[in-house]
Amino acid sequence: MNWVTDTRLREAIVRGWHEEKLTYAQLAERLGVGEATVSRILRLHRETGSVDPRPRGGGNRSPIHGEVADILCRIIEEHPDATIDELTEELMTRVELDTHRSSVMRALQRLGFSRKKRPSPPSNATHRSDKRTGDRSADGC
Repeated sequence: MNWVTDTRLREAIVRGWHEEKLTYAQLAERLGVGEATVSRILRLHRETGSVDPRPRGGGNRSPIHGEVADILCRIIEEHPDATIDELTEELMTRVELDTHRSSVMRALQRLGFSRKKRPSPPSNATHRSDKRTGDRSADGC
């Protein structure tokens, strides 16, 4: 268990402050924590009447999940060479969703797609030949 979330430590800080009248520095030294930790826990106790940790924040959930993510996958299947901007525009059109290219990039990463780092070179009119046989292939391989 993490000492910061350990309720016994938090209760000991409150007890030491109220019952033993110890200073922040004395509490910190006795319990092996920093003075800032003592200050935060006592402030939490004053504000909430409890020493339980506050719930963690969650931020905003991406709108690109579930059915919308499935639609994004279908768009990629239909347009495998589309840029992020093109995918974003097509997704917003199909789903009537207002989103940004960075949200689409994060969704693609969650879905297991990788990002192409640079554009493909232009095709060359000269075909490569097999050095062993001299055969030229039309596909450049």
